Amino acid sequence: MRHTSWRVSTLAVFGLILTLSAAYWQYSRAEDKRTLQQQYIEQQLKSVLEINCDNASGTVEPHRRVVAKGTLDSDLKMVLDNRIRHGKAGYEILIPLTFLDCETAVLVNFGWIPRGREFGVLPNFDVPDGTVDIRGTISVPGHGALEIGEKLIEGNVWQNLNIEHYREWASIDVLDYVIRIDGDVEVINGLEADWGDVSFGIDKHLSYAGQWLLFSLLIIFLYTYHGYIKPRKEKRQ
Repeated sequence: MRHTSWRVSTLAVFGLILTLSAAYWQYSRAEDKRTLQQQYIEQQLKSVLEINCDNASGTVEPHRRVVAKGTLDSDLKMVLDNRIRHGKAGYEILIPLTFLDCETAVLVNFGWIPRGREFGVLPNFDVPDGTVDIRGTISVPGHGALEIGEKLIEGNVWQNLNIEHYREWASIDVLDYVIRIDGDVEVINGLEADWGDVSFGIDKHLSYAGQWLLFSLLIIFLYTYHGYIKPRKEKRQ
């Protein structure tokens, strides 16, 4: 028995293509995230790398555990706005660490601090003078962050972590990656450096893929029932 409406068939085919494509895309995203997760695990298992003037500009290995030594310049700190923790808005504080015996620097994310009552006014924290030792993990900022409005920087308060813009603003030779300091390293008191568990969202993408597959099955069921099963039942009555 032929389906009663070619329009319904066309819509069903279009719906199946759409839902199956979406399911496949979500599954592909899950596989990509699984690859990133494996890379993260492999990097974390490597020995701690000491970064200095000789190797700082070499091949970047995201998620590699590193140590570094140098001096901090609090005048060139980057304050990232709208960082939410514990349901509260706050800032993440990044300060350039200049390596010993050269002018190369790397931004170090020292952690989070809650926002005060007045925008841009930070609670007091002391940045140590002299040489400091840093231990943390390499983080490569993502690209394509949405930037709204012309006024992206106010003082040293930034909406997004953009190293290229920071390099122009600070006029220093800063590397293309950031060191996220370990939570147990006490360099600056008052900043929360607990980054939590690393999540790659694999289960989320698999869940979305499953939902799109259910939509596909629903389309097949409705098309079959209303196009073939129900008409046959009505014809027998």
